[in-house]
Formats: sequence, C-alpha cells, structure tokens
Amino acid sequence: MPDILHRISIDAPPQRVHDLIAGTDGIARWWTGRSLTGEHTVGSSFGVYFGDAEQPAAVMRVLTDTPDHVVWQVTGGPDTWIGTRIDFTLRSSGHDGTTLLFTHAGWREAGEFMSGCSTNWGAYLTSLKTGAETGAFGAYPAGEISRWDAPPSTPAEGEELGLSGDIEIVTRFEHAFRAADQATIDELSDPGLVDHNPAPGHEPTLAGFKQKVAGFKAIFPDLKEDLQDIVACGDTVATRWVVTGSQQQDFMGVPASGQAIRVEGMNFYRLRDGRVTDIWTQFDGVALMQQLGAVPA
Repeated sequence: MPDILHRISIDAPPQRVHDLIAGTDGIARWWTGRSLTGEHTVGSSFGVYFGDAEQPAAVMRVLTDTPDHVVWQVTGGPDTWIGTRIDFTLRSSGHDGTTLLFTHAGWREAGEFMSGCSTNWGAYLTSLKTGAETGAFGAYPAGEISRWDAPPSTPAEGEELGLSGDIEIVTRFEHAFRAADQATIDELSDPGLVDHNPAPGHEPTLAGFKQKVAGFKAIFPDLKEDLQDIVACGDTVATRWVVTGSQQQDFMGVPASGQAIRVEGMNFYRLRDGRVTDIWTQFDGVALMQQLGAVPA
C-alpha cells in the first residue's frame, strides 16, 4: 500500500516539537486553525475540524505518545483515510534541533486525492516547523494549498493579511532585539518609538532602546531566544519567550561569573504602517537575580 512521506528539519528542540504535535491546543495552532474535540492521550480519540465547524473532518485514535514518537490511527473521516496511520518520529539534530520523519501510511491506492493530501501535509508540516522556530504558524485555511469542495478563504477587508504581516515584522524585530542587530531595529522601528520599560539610566526612546539592547548583548553575549508564542490583534502583537545565556560582564552590581540564566517573559508591540511605535517588556526579574546569586532563592 502507498504511503505519504515527509522529512522536515526544525531548528527547535524535540520537546517543543512534541508538545505541538501531542496536544489538542498545539495541533490547532499549526494544523486546523480551530479547536479540537476529545483529548490526546494513548487510547483516546480527538476530532479535527476545518470548513465545517459542526462535523469533524477526521477522527484520530492515539496509539503512541512518547517524547520521540507519536502515532494516530484514523477512525473517522474520508473513506480513503479510515484505517490509515499518521506517524511522527522525532530525532535530536545538532544543537537544539529536530529531524521530523512523517508518514501517513496504509492508503489503499495512490491517486489524485492522496497527492492533494501529500501537498497539504507538506504545507502544514512547514507551519509546524515555522511555528516551532518563530511562533508564526500557518494553520488552516492559510496552509490549504490543494482545496477540496471549498472556495478560497478571503480575509475580511484584508485584516488577516495585515495581521500576518505584523507577525512577520515582530518576529524579525524579536530576532534583531536578541542579536543586537541595530540596522534591523532601525529598519523596523518608527523614529518616535517609545520604550515603556527602559533600562535604568536610559531614555524611553529609540536611541535608549538600542543602547539597552547593546548593553544586554554585551553582558550576555550568547543570549538565545525561544519564541514560544506570538499573537496579533488590531495594531498590537504580543510575544511570549524564554531567553538563555551566561553572564560575561557585571550586571546590576553583580560581578561577571559565567553563570547560566534562563528567563521567561513577554513583549507587547504596537505598530503603525509596518513599524514598531511602542514596546512594553515584562520578565521575571526576581528569577534572573536569583540565578545570578544576587538574591536568595
């Protein structure tokens, strides 16, 4: 029997990729764009929804769920899907990377519908990849390249296209923020940008923000970000992130020690005409200082 096969390289740790695959919330983010019914536990079933919000497009029974292997068996949906198995195998690759081997196995015969499904699986696995890496997902209907019995979805008044563009801008801005990429920050910032949480001694301006960025990069030169979530509404984009690094210069009176840190936080951005006009930053400063030994744990 023919199978659909894909191999995807993802610049995110296997645990993050697994969490997106093996949970109904995660599946909705990279694949369906709609909430699922049921639950993702071994022996249980869940339903996925696309164009019809009342009738599940497919029902999956979870056969396997381990950190490196997830398997679903299709028990409801298109006739050619029923009885097939959908298999995700995760392998560690490089530094915090994942190789995903995907199989949709057990098709009775190859044909046009199978080819269309293979195309769409490729698109949604790409959504999984980009979402795991940047937080910017391309769930249904954006990823539905080969459509069946449904007209293309048209965003109302261009709203969704605008939000997608804002997410792309903020994703670039976040990477520039952590890398202290001053040229990209200038490109994406309004000249009148207001930093609502400036560093001590810095002005709440674009110049002050760039000084803050450069200062953090000097103190934590190996700073890396795992962008957990990014969402947009109106003219505002919110991100949730985890940064890691090690202290290589004095910070807030704490001598450089090489101490590793892991800090969680959120940023909120306001945009106008494709540029960032305002930024608010909230993070766990107490946890940071505890890790550096400045305050008791």
